[in-house]
Amino acid sequence: MKEMKNKKIRVNITVDKELLEEAKKKLYLFGGKLSTLFNAYLSDFVSSMNQRVSEDRKMFAEKLRELEEKIKKLEKKLEN
Repeated sequence: MKEMKNKKIRVNITVDKELLEEAKKKLYLFGGKLSTLFNAYLSDFVSSMNQRVSEDRKMFAEKLRELEEKIKKLEKKLEN
């Protein structure tokens, strides 16, 4: 099995200058890096979006079950 190397890419982004300076000050207190902060944010974003998609699918499946039950009830009424 091939060993997966940690692949990284350099990205250029535009951010608010004052916000960036404030973030750097706070990161300095903990010895953090901007790249670590951005990676944590991206990871959280992807995770929360995956969770939301999963929740939306569950809600859609429940609505579909409800509709199917209503259709069955209507079909029974029409048979009588």
